[in-house]
Amino acid sequence: MSTLLEVLVTCDSNNPLWTTCVWDPHTGTNLMTYKGGGTAEIRTLSLIGNDYIAAVERTKPILHVWPLNSQQTVQGIRFILPGKASALAITRDGSFIAAGIDEKIYLWQTSSGNLLTIINRHYQKVIVIKFTADGRHFVSAAEDGMVMVWSLVTVTAHPEVEHASQTVAGQHDPVHIYSDHSLPVSDLYISKTGMHGRLTTVSCDRSCKIYDLATGEMLLNLVFDVPLTAITMDVLELSVFIGTTEGKIYQYSLTNPPRSRDVLINTENSCSTFHGHTKIVNCLSVSLDGETLMSGSNDEQVILWHIPSMQPIRTIRHKGPITNAVFTVNLPAIYKQEFTPNIILHSLERTLEKDADDVIEIEVLVNKKISFWPEIHESDIQSSHSKEIEKESKQKELILKEELNKLKKINASLYALSIENTLNSIQTYNVTNSNNKKKRKSH
Repeated sequence: MSTLLEVLVTCDSNNPLWTTCVWDPHTGTNLMTYKGGGTAEIRTLSLIGNDYIAAVERTKPILHVWPLNSQQTVQGIRFILPGKASALAITRDGSFIAAGIDEKIYLWQTSSGNLLTIINRHYQKVIVIKFTADGRHFVSAAEDGMVMVWSLVTVTAHPEVEHASQTVAGQHDPVHIYSDHSLPVSDLYISKTGMHGRLTTVSCDRSCKIYDLATGEMLLNLVFDVPLTAITMDVLELSVFIGTTEGKIYQYSLTNPPRSRDVLINTENSCSTFHGHTKIVNCLSVSLDGETLMSGSNDEQVILWHIPSMQPIRTIRHKGPITNAVFTVNLPAIYKQEFTPNIILHSLERTLEKDADDVIEIEVLVNKKISFWPEIHESDIQSSHSKEIEKESKQKELILKEELNKLKKINASLYALSIENTLNSIQTYNVTNSNNKKKRKSH
């Protein structure tokens, strides 16, 4: 199963056997189940990096977290929330967790469990929260019809030196505020390019609005004749797929934009329609190859559609209405019996009130090698050692040659001196002998 490129993760609201399940989208085979989390709240299923999967329980203020290779939740840590969450989002690297509880947004750091801030700018319950792909921004939408874009750095940084108190919290300004919807926002989609892309929202007021995140300007307003419940786009973001309360899924192409910003959609003529569900469509997702559309509905079915032909190719039946369903890349940790997670988990704090003098030092253990210094292998050590030995031997050889040359010069000079002394002594001996002979003759 590790050869799969992507898998399908789903949750339903009436299954006593498991909370969430991983499926093979090609065969409909159950690959992994995660138990003990009750019924997952709609749009709260999320991955924590490549190590964990998390979901909020619908009836309790608890966040359930499972290691990807275990059917049981994380042992020894309970993730108790300040209240029942209606929305949840986690950054792709698993560093930050955002939860919508009533009309407030709570933001935590995963590794320490610190509650960084509480944002209180919506007037009614938060429905959905999503992070951008790079994790630098997140978007929140609520029942008040308002959509807000937030900068993660701005909302987590406090000008005060001491810790933020409950009274200071929530005083943040969003990057953009959209109040164009007149009824609760039901779903939203963020481009993979983040703030350089587009934001698409759907609402119960029957409209789908597309915004440019860089400028905050509305680009297109599509008005349908039924309330809209779910939204997604294809891989190239050239088509929008919109789910409705009637169970129909509309596909609208963005390659031929209309002349006016506000467009009244005639679903019979201007939209391709996927017919198959009989109740509200809650979830939509497109596969990585852009060929398959996944839809989850209250009719207890997950249907996989072939987008070019608009025909259903597989139906995965559940025991209750579908609350979460999404395509994701196949994670190798699912199939490992033992693996070491790279992300540190900690119990989540439920309040911002802290003593300013009580500073907690946290030791964060990360299972990653920092390539600051070059890695030295045994072969490198042996080669460097042999090079040092060779260098030392060459130096010794040079020293010996120099000493040998010095000795040769000394021997040569001594030999020349000894010959010279010998010749001189022979000459003096001959001279003295000749003088002695002359003296004898004279006598």
